[in-house]
Formats: sequence, structure tokens, C-alpha cells
Amino acid sequence: MEQKIISFDGSEIYYQHHKGKKDYTLTFLHGVGANWTVWKKELNFFKKKGFSTLVIDLRGHGQSSSPLEFEKYRLYHFSRDLRQILTQEKINDFSLIGHSLGGGVALSYCLHYPKKLPSSLVLIETSTTFPFKHNRLLNMGPYITHFLRFIASHKLTNKEHFFHFKDIDLSFTGMKENWKLISHLIHITPIRSLVKALDNLERFVFKNHHRIDTMIKNFPNPVLLIAGGRDKVVPPEYVHLVQKLNHNAKYHLFRKAGHKVIMDDAEKVSKVVYNFLNENLKN
Repeated sequence: MEQKIISFDGSEIYYQHHKGKKDYTLTFLHGVGANWTVWKKELNFFKKKGFSTLVIDLRGHGQSSSPLEFEKYRLYHFSRDLRQILTQEKINDFSLIGHSLGGGVALSYCLHYPKKLPSSLVLIETSTTFPFKHNRLLNMGPYITHFLRFIASHKLTNKEHFFHFKDIDLSFTGMKENWKLISHLIHITPIRSLVKALDNLERFVFKNHHRIDTMIKNFPNPVLLIAGGRDKVVPPEYVHLVQKLNHNAKYHLFRKAGHKVIMDDAEKVSKVVYNFLNENLKN
């Protein structure tokens, strides 16, 4: 069911909640510049298995609000949106499945809500260490990074100028059908959200690095780590560092995958996550 909530700071957050035969809810958090549609294949897979699912458009993405203020993209704001939705839907038994920035949101959630932890944690192409330098967002060159930050501060990128692009389908099928529109949108509309979210992610990691590492090291529930062997945004060695912190965490490497493993290898990712859940969860 498609819904929206008005979050704590007035931002409108879009989400879909599907109640399956199992109360256990798989909660999917997408990466920067994406929206809920990147999880389409995984959602279909787990719905067929009877799981309840929750998928969210993070603030600044998809059909959710795109605040202008830099501070409204703090990782705590993302995780507070998530907590509000979980409370609204009365979801108590759940897994957090986060890709890239979504994994960062999951880490922030676990850090800020230690008494409301997920029963399992799946971090896909995510690390507790910021994987690129301040002047190299997404491991791009410093000139491109400077250009992105310049554009992000100008009105051209305001979502209001593109109000008719409400929910762009970023699944593999959707991208094939709308590749010209997708290319245009990715290079213009989400830049403000992308830059502000990434800069806040960097701030969050550096400010809380020790606390994050301690939380992961002592995380009481099952953890699955997934890395892409050809991922240049979050290289696999960064994901492997998380396993060194938590020796009980399961680690799976997709050797030929880049940073879009959840779309390029959706079926395989779904099976790896499903097997992990079957091995570690009673229900």
C-alpha cells in the first residue's frame, strides 16, 4: 500500500508497506540518487515467499520531499524518518536491508535506536569507513565534485522545477524504457539531494567513527555483508573491514558486480539474503 507521512520536521516521506503471510518485515533502503524502484525484483521475490515488506523513498529522493536546508540531510534525519514509519505501521520484528547510502541510514538507525534494533542487518556495498575523499564524491575527480557542489547550490536543481517527475522507475526495465529521461534526471534533478546527503554522510562517519565501529562490533543480531568485486564507489575491501569488526557477520562477494549489484544481480542478491534469513531467523 502506497502511503506518505509528515515526518518530524515537516518533510513528506513516501513509502510502500506490504503485509504478507509472515509478520517479519524486510525493510529496504536505497542508495543515493535512487528511489524505491531499484528494489522491484527483490520485493517481488520476497513477497512470493510470504514476507512482509517495507520500502521507502529517502528524503530528497523519489516522491519524498527534497528539503533545501543542508542540515535536513543529516543521517539522523533519515533514520528518524524510518523510525517514525516503523512506529506508524506498528512494525516491531524487522530486518534492515540497506544499499550504499541506505546502509549508512541503517547504521545511523542502529546507533540512535539501540532499544529498537532490527532482528537482522543486511549491508550491501556499505562500509563504516567513508570510502572516498572529500573532494572526490563517489570516487569521481575533484573537478567533477566541485561542479556537482556548484550545481547543487543553484536553483536549477530545485525539484520544484521538475514537478512532473514524481516517481521515476529506476529498475532495469524502467531504465531501458526511459533511458533518455533517466539520464537527464540523474544528471540534474537529484544532484542537490545527492551532494547534501553524501556530505552529511561524510560528516556522520567522521564524527561517529568510533561509536559506529563499537556498535557493529557488539551488534547482537545476525549481520550479512554483500560486496561487489568491481565496485569502484565502495570497493570490496571497505566492506571487508566491517567483517573484521564483527567476526560473526556473513560476507558474500559478487566478483563481477559493480555498484549496482541490487539491480544487475537482483535474483542472486535475493537468494543470498533469503538463505541468510533462513539460517538465522526462527520465523
